[in-house]
Amino acid sequence: MKTYEAKSESEAVELAANDLKIPADQVKYAVVSDVKKLFGRKVTIGVYTKADVIEYAVNLLETICETLELKVNAEASLADDVIKIDINADIPSVVIGRSGENLRALNELVRSAVFNRFGEHYRILLNCDSYKEDKYARLVRAAKHAAWTVKKTGVKVSLDPMTSDERRVIHNALANDKRVTTLSEGTGRFRHITINRVELPTESVKEEPVVSEEKTDVQE
Repeated sequence: MKTYEAKSESEAVELAANDLKIPADQVKYAVVSDVKKLFGRKVTIGVYTKADVIEYAVNLLETICETLELKVNAEASLADDVIKIDINADIPSVVIGRSGENLRALNELVRSAVFNRFGEHYRILLNCDSYKEDKYARLVRAAKHAAWTVKKTGVKVSLDPMTSDERRVIHNALANDKRVTTLSEGTGRFRHITINRVELPTESVKEEPVVSEEKTDVQE
């Protein structure tokens, strides 16, 4: 992170913009210090890039796991504006936790820390031992079965609460089915998807299709 000092925050941002040759409103920065002096102020800002955010997230995650006496190695990649961090652990089951609770808690902790550090929300997705891909596949199978039931009975089905990346997988999986619509409802940890039937004339519901075991990828 490169730092710039000036008498005010706006002046520091202007210095950074001139140095980087970009408009001031495109400078991504955090205030490092704001010191009041007898005859003025000295404001220091740190200008960061996506690479700085990724490095911070990976280092923080490894530090947390080390504190918990978990031996891990984290590798990050950036795809479609999503920071994906794959965790290689000696004991993956401990990192993942029951029903993915530990992995989800780590994900939220890292995401919150990144926001507090850089003042901007980033889409961050943690994974360990292919847990997310396996879970996406299970959720898609369950959602397609629920969609078939909805088309057959006309009764709305509410799925169990899911994380945002899991809900996105379900929305995408059923997006091309013209006989149903999906909607995210609820707040916080209780946010879930409901599946509703769309009435189309002169159409009958076919037999429930066999859903393959193919894994599904997603961007959070």
